[in-house]
Amino acid sequence: MNDSALAEAIGLALTGRPDLVLAVEPDPLAALTEQGWGRDRIIAHAQQTLAAGGVWPHPVPDELRVRVGSARLFAALQRLQVELGLFGRTAAPAPPRRPTADERRLLDEVPPHHGS
Repeated sequence: MNDSALAEAIGLALTGRPDLVLAVEPDPLAALTEQGWGRDRIIAHAQQTLAAGGVWPHPVPDELRVRVGSARLFAALQRLQVELGLFGRTAAPAPPRRPTADERRLLDEVPPHHGS
């Protein structure tokens, strides 16, 4: 586990840019800002990625994640997501709709052990 690997993993996870080189410092958001990835740009990138059906934070390759430590990386990313206001957002539920014929058939079936 080293801090430069953690900085590399955080940069990749938040921006999707494997070529981003972050300075190792206690505040990863400050390091990202120095590279042109300020808070607003990260939030916009996350929203665009998710809206397009992508995954954000971006996946970190196994080789890098192992060097950092999965738990350490997860904790750091979760803390940053909270700081950015992007952690724990829930999606709106799907609007109600009538069940299809197959769904109605399944809903009407009663398992044999049900007692009817």
